[in-house]
This record gives sequence, structure tokens and C-alpha cells, in this order.
Amino acid sequence: MASPANSRDSHSPRPHNPSSTIKRPRRYVSRACDWCRVKRIKCDNGQPCKPCLLRGEECTNKGSDDVPRTLPQAMREIERLERRVKELEAEIAARGDFQTSLPTPDQASLVSSTPSTCPQTDSLHAACSTSRASIQATPKPQWEGIWTATARSDRPSYYGPSSAFYFVSRIASYLARTLEQPHVNQSMHLRGASKHMHVSAETTQEDGSVMASVGGRAQALGRVQEESLIKLFWESYHCLVPIVDEGDFRRHYASLWEPARQTRKQSPLVDILLALCLQFGYAYIPREATHPSDRDSITGDASVAGRWYYRRAQLLLTVDLESPSLTTVQCYIFMIFYLCCASFQNMCHIVTAQAIRTAHVLGLHLEPPADMPRHEREHRRRIWWALWMLEIKISIKYGRPFMIDGATVTASLPSDDFELATGPGASLGAYTHDVNWLSYSIHQSKLWLATAGTYETFFEKSGELISQTSDSSLYTNPEVLEACAKFLATKFPAIRAWVDDVPDQLKLKRRGGGEPFSAHRSTIDMDLLAPTWLQRQRVCLELSYHSIITNLTRPFITFYSHPNTYTPVAERFASICIDHAVAFISITHQAAAELDVMNGWSEHFTLLWNTAITAVGFVLANPIHQSTPKAREALDKAVELFDRFGQHFVVSADAAKIMRDMMANVDRLASGQVASAGLVDGASTTTGVPEGDATAGLDELAWLDPNQQGSDAYFTQFMDWAMSVDTYSSFDNFFDINNTMSAHAG
Repeated sequence: MASPANSRDSHSPRPHNPSSTIKRPRRYVSRACDWCRVKRIKCDNGQPCKPCLLRGEECTNKGSDDVPRTLPQAMREIERLERRVKELEAEIAARGDFQTSLPTPDQASLVSSTPSTCPQTDSLHAACSTSRASIQATPKPQWEGIWTATARSDRPSYYGPSSAFYFVSRIASYLARTLEQPHVNQSMHLRGASKHMHVSAETTQEDGSVMASVGGRAQALGRVQEESLIKLFWESYHCLVPIVDEGDFRRHYASLWEPARQTRKQSPLVDILLALCLQFGYAYIPREATHPSDRDSITGDASVAGRWYYRRAQLLLTVDLESPSLTTVQCYIFMIFYLCCASFQNMCHIVTAQAIRTAHVLGLHLEPPADMPRHEREHRRRIWWALWMLEIKISIKYGRPFMIDGATVTASLPSDDFELATGPGASLGAYTHDVNWLSYSIHQSKLWLATAGTYETFFEKSGELISQTSDSSLYTNPEVLEACAKFLATKFPAIRAWVDDVPDQLKLKRRGGGEPFSAHRSTIDMDLLAPTWLQRQRVCLELSYHSIITNLTRPFITFYSHPNTYTPVAERFASICIDHAVAFISITHQAAAELDVMNGWSEHFTLLWNTAITAVGFVLANPIHQSTPKAREALDKAVELFDRFGQHFVVSADAAKIMRDMMANVDRLASGQVASAGLVDGASTTTGVPEGDATAGLDELAWLDPNQQGSDAYFTQFMDWAMSVDTYSSFDNFFDINNTMSAHAG
């Protein structure tokens, strides 16, 4: 038993020992490794550290903050990755799988093991087998278009199902069945059309220079006149097609003039720009103030104004065909615009092919070398992408295959940073720090890339679905039509993603609360305080979008009726088509009334005709429809625009006549002044679309319809008449220099 003393000692507090409560100092490392810092665990100075060594992790100390360490950082990273995934998906969908699989050597060069008695014959058979295997490797069913001859040619040309020609042929077939008598008379045919093309020989000056074009005028344009026209180029085409360096061009143009000469030295780039500006600017000039030789001597049309400069530029390019340069491609691009606005469809497409091959020769489709100055690299990229997007646009317009294999293109999109936009010689500059005059072309390129992917996959799938049935037409089988519509609906997120990516400064604002790029009928806020180049870009970007949606949705406007079936997606597409066609016409009409940006003669007339003929087809197919009244109202606006341009351009006056005649036939059909036999083959008089579907905004839906082509005489007469809008120009007058000279002399 313990003594009291011991017990007292055991309960008494022990003396405080300072050394026993002092903690050992914690050892710190200068900087934890990346893995320990992210995981917030103790690290040491080892290399590798002990935690990384135990867990088999790579021990690095790069100071990387790529891995998010907080919830907000993680959410931002997720959003960034989602945006990147959408961009990559859109890029994949746009480029598509252009490459066709090639046969392997074992498949392509199978040769019989039997000893050959004739090696040359065996080699020939092997070569033929290889050729057949290559051709038959990946056959793709096609949704075939039509072969039709224009009013000036007996030779038919092919136009695919996405073209306006194909849709016009469907309208012609429908009217041929429903109307008792042809409604087209000879007075509405093409005036002064020629069925032959000839090019007169160029003349040569004493110094050996080519003098092919300006011979049509008593005197070539002087420097002041040319500079006035070139100023029009900087205000119009330059902000839409930024492929000319303004500073370099001004120096080049100044070098062409010498004090001892009254005329400048020849330059194909200057010539084609003058031709383009003469064509564009004639809408601004009173008819009585124009030069007689600037118009077609037969039709009085000014859309071929500047053709002398076009011909001389063409001849000068031919001389240097073996040694092309960037200027060669630039000239070809502007020639494409000129021919498009002059309605030479096949020439336009052929020159596009020349431009593409020339660009391949120069390697523009490849990423520029890293040692090249940045300014030159960006210049090459802008030229290539302008050409590529032009090729996509034209191929879709005529329904023909793409010429550029996207799998071979490595050139990245050009930049639009502030430094490039405000560099030496740039007169347009920037609107904000994020949006400048170069931004439009980049977003336009992205739009056409997304459209190309959607277009190609849709028509390939449609061809497959048609080939799986016994029907020769997409429209006689409602199940196939609906299947095509559902497939197309899955391809529109890429275009929707493009809409979301466009900066607010490039969008047209609505006055009634409507969203930009929507088919809302509210008027546009044109923002008159914005620079002219920005006003033009905003209008053109939205018009391009509405035109694309109209073309993609047009295949679903059908003239067939299947009472016992319901195709909601296809019918929704047809409704979206007319919504965007009406939006295009309304914006064009308002812009022409309030701004000067739409008053020149440009490709937008062709787009206006395309949307107008689409609206006519919709009204014919759906005389009783909730969208029909607004379509009729839009057609009245289109006729007003055609009349306005018709003062200078015969093709526009013809378009107005055609629209009035078509609307008269629409009224005949709507009033029942047609024999009942005209509605054979299930021709539709109405298409029921649910109210909720028809009033929705952008649905990622779109495309239009054609009907089976008739073979009667009326069809041929109608096609000659309707296509006069696109084929009014005369080859003889376009290329005949002597005719131009005689016109001036008279």
C-alpha cells in the first residue's frame, strides 16, 4: 500500500517541461511537384518524390495549371471541352469523307498463276482489272438531276437536285399536268440569244502588247475614270473578298502609268477589277448617261458592261499560263464573280476549275512554310479559302460534285486579328477590338464548310434510300421522303453551332424583338451609324444564311399528295423553306430601300431569283396554307426589286415578267379554273402542317422538292422561258469585238 506521501506525490502536478511541448519544425520544400500539388499531399525534395515513387506517378515540376483544382475551374474546363467537341464535330461533318478507298494490291492486281503465253495480253488484262476495281471500289447511288439545254444552246448540261434548274423543271412538270394550255408565249423567250460561241482574234500593238478589249471603245478610260471605278471596288467587293492587298495594289497601279504615255501598261488584275466595277456600278448610273458600247447591242443589257476588260484580262492570263502567280488566282476568282453576275453558268464553273488547278500548282492548299513572313502566309490563306468557298457555293448552286478533295487541304483558316486588319495600307480597319473587316470572310468560310458537309451527306443518303426502293422518284414514296427528312435533321447542329458562334457585331439586329438569323418577320435595324463595309457584311452574311437554308429545305416542297400518310418532319422542312425564302426577300427589299449596299449589280440578284422561284413553287404546291399569304406578299416585293433593276438589266425585267405570269397561273389554280384532269398523279393542292411546327423558329430543318419531269412539248417551252433569267446573255455579243466597235460607231 502506498504511503500518503507517495500518494500525494502521484497526484501533484508535475513541473512543466518546455522542451516536451515544442513541436518539431515542419520541413518545407521549395515547391511541391505537380502531382502532389494537385492532390494536396505532402511532398519532399526527392526526385522523384516519395509519394510519386510509391504510386508510380511521373514526378514533374513544370508548374502546369492545366488540371482544374476548384469546382468553378472544373466547370469552365467542361464548357471549354464541350465547345471544342462541337467545333471538331462540325469540322468533321463539313469536310466529310471525301477520299474513296483504293483497292489493295492483292485485290487490284490478281493475276492467274497459270503460265502465260502472251505477257503483253496478260499485262493488258491486269491493267483493265485494276481499272475496273478502282471504278467499282465504292459505288455510290446517286439522286440524279436533269439534263437540259439552255435557250442559247442545243447541248444539254447537267444540273443536280439542289439547283434552281431542277426545281423549275418540277414546277414545269406540275403546270403541264394541271393547266389545259401552255401559258408561255414567244414574246417571253430570250432576246438575241445565240447558239454558237466564237472568239475573235486579238490584235497586237506595235510594242507587241495584246489589245483585245479596249478596241470596243473609241478611247480607253483615263486614269481619273479608272481610279473612280477602283474606288468602287474598295467599297464593295473588297470587304467581302479580301484577297487583294490594298497597299501592294496601289503601288502596282501607280507603276503602270508613265508620264510619256496616255494609257497605262497592261495588267490582268487591274482589267478584271475594272470589268467587275463597271458591271457592278451600272445600277447607279442613269441610262441616258451610259456609253452605248457598254450595253449588249441587241438586248440593251448592261450586265456585260466591261466585257472588253474581261477579254483582255483573259488573254493576258493565257500568255502566262505556264508560269502562274498569286495574281493569276486572284484574277480567276474575280472572273468567276463577273461570269456569275453575267449568268454564264458553265463558263463560271469551268473558270473555277482553272482557278483550283492553278492554286494547286502554287501549293495554296497546303499550309504556308513557317519561314515565310506572316503577312504573306495570311495572304495565301485568304486567297485559298476564298476560292474553296466559292467552289462549294457554285457546286451546290448547280448541283454538281465538289472539285476539291478536303482530305488534301492542310491550309488553316486565315487570321483576323487586330494587327492584320489595321496594318499598312488597310483603309477599312476595325469596328471593335474583336470584329474588323477581315472577320466576315472567316465566318462566311465556316458557314460554307458546315453547309458542304450537310449537303454532301444528305444527298448521298437520299441516293441510297432511293436506290433501295422500286420508285424512281423521292416524292412517290412518302416513307422515303420522311426518312430523308429525319436524316437531314441530324445534320443541322453544325449549322446551328455556326449561328451561335457569329459575333453580335456581325449580326443584323431586329426592331420587333426577333432574333438575328431567324425567319422572324420583324424589320431590320440597319444601324446607319455603322461603317458602310460593316453594313454590307451584316446584310450579306444573313442573306447567305437564309439562301443556304432555303436551298437545303427545298427538296421537301412536294407536289404529290398522300392522304393516308403523315410526314411531319418533311412538312416542317417545307414550312421552314418558305419562312427563310420570305426572310431573304424581305431583308433584300428593306436593304435596297434604306441602304446603298444592295443597289449594285451582284450575285444577290441570282439569289433573289432563286428564293422567288422557290416561293412560287411553294404557293403552287400549297395554295391553302398558313404560310401562303406571306409568300404572296414577299413575291410582290421581289417583283418590285426586279422592276427597279430592270431599267438597266434586261434579265431583271424578264424576271419581273416571269413572276407576274407565274402568279397569274397561281391565281388560276387557286380559283379552280383548271380541269379536274389536271390533278392526276396525286398533285397536291394543300399540305397540312401543324400550327405549332409552322411558327417555330430555326429547327435545324431544311430542304425543298422537285417532281418528276414531263416529256411533252410544253415542258421544253416552259424551261426555255423560265431559264431565260439565267441565260439571257449572248455569246456572240460577249466575245465579238467588232460588234462592240460597230455599236459604238452607231
